[in-house]
Amino acid sequence: MNRNTQQNNQPFRRSRKAGYSLVEVLMVLGISSFVIAGILAFYVQFYKIGFVNEQRNRINRDIRQLTGELADAGRQANYFTIYNSYLEEDRDKASDRILDGGSGDMLVFVYLEEDGDGIESISGYFRDVSGEDADVRGPVRRFTQEFSPASDARLESLLPTPSEMSGSDEVVELSRGLSNGKLFYNFWGRSIMVNGQIYHGNDAKRVTETYNFTISPRG
Repeated sequence: MNRNTQQNNQPFRRSRKAGYSLVEVLMVLGISSFVIAGILAFYVQFYKIGFVNEQRNRINRDIRQLTGELADAGRQANYFTIYNSYLEEDRDKASDRILDGGSGDMLVFVYLEEDGDGIESISGYFRDVSGEDADVRGPVRRFTQEFSPASDARLESLLPTPSEMSGSDEVVELSRGLSNGKLFYNFWGRSIMVNGQIYHGNDAKRVTETYNFTISPRG
C-alpha cells in the first residue's frame, strides 16, 4: 500500500476552535462592570475631596484677608459706626446708627485729622444685600473716601451712594451674617464683633465656614 492510499484511509477529522459560552460572556461582562464602577466611584470621590479642599482654601484666604483688613482699619480709626445696611434709607441720618447691643450689615471707620475734629477719611465694609432676609447670602465689599481739606459735615452726608458702593471692591465672594442675621455687632460702643459665614463652591456643592473675631478702634 502506498503512501497516498494510507493517507486516504485515515479517518477525516474536523479542526474546531474552542469558543465562549453565553454564561461565560455574561460573567466577564458582569465582572468588568463592577471593576469599571469601582474605578469611576474612586475618581468621583477623589474629585469631590479635591473640590472641597480647594473651596476650603479659598474660604481660609477670604477669612485671612477680611480679618487682616478689618484689624488694620480698626487700629487706625478714631471711631466706628454700624448701620443696618448700605441702602439709603438705612444710613441717611444719625438716628440710623446702630448703638450698643445692635447689629447691622454696614460698618464705617472714621479717621479724624490729627489736630482737629474734621473727618479726613472714611472706610467701610458692607454686605451687598437688601438686609431684610437673614438667610440672604451676598458679597462683602469695601469702600474708601478721602476729604481734603478735612470735612466738618455730618458723617451720613459723606457716605457714597448705594450705586457707587455696589460697584466697590469685593473682599468676600459670598457671606451670610450670623449676628441676628447681620454681620457686625456693636459691643458696648467700643468694639465690633464680626460674626459671619463664608460660602464657596456652586449650587450642587456648597462649602462653608464660620468666622468670629473682635475689632477695637483706638478711640
